[in-house]
Amino acid sequence: MVFKVLITIVFIAELIITFTILYFLYKFDKRILGIDGTLDAVKPQIKSISELVRKISEQIYELTPVWVNDIKKSLEKILLEQTKSIMTGILFWIINIKVLKQLRQLRQSKIFKTASKGLSLLQNVI
Repeated sequence: MVFKVLITIVFIAELIITFTILYFLYKFDKRILGIDGTLDAVKPQIKSISELVRKISEQIYELTPVWVNDIKKSLEKILLEQTKSIMTGILFWIINIKVLKQLRQLRQSKIFKTASKGLSLLQNVI
């Protein structure tokens, strides 16, 4: 008798477990069918979007060499301007050094010393 009661309890537990598993499988199947229906409804839109993306990527592929050439040209232009600026600075620096040397030589000459003394005397008189 005890044996039959225990067997009955185990059988009922197995029925509960089976019912729970089948219930969750049914809910999972319902969810999968809902997602499948959504994908079927959205499939034409996904196809049009993928075609649009493909066309855009083809255009970008065609335009990339043009953009690269434009970037190279602008880089060369910037480098040319910077080189011009540096060369101009060096030229002015060299000219400035030569002018300073000439001024030193002019200040050391007797004519400049005499003229500066005369001008300072003239300034003192005025």
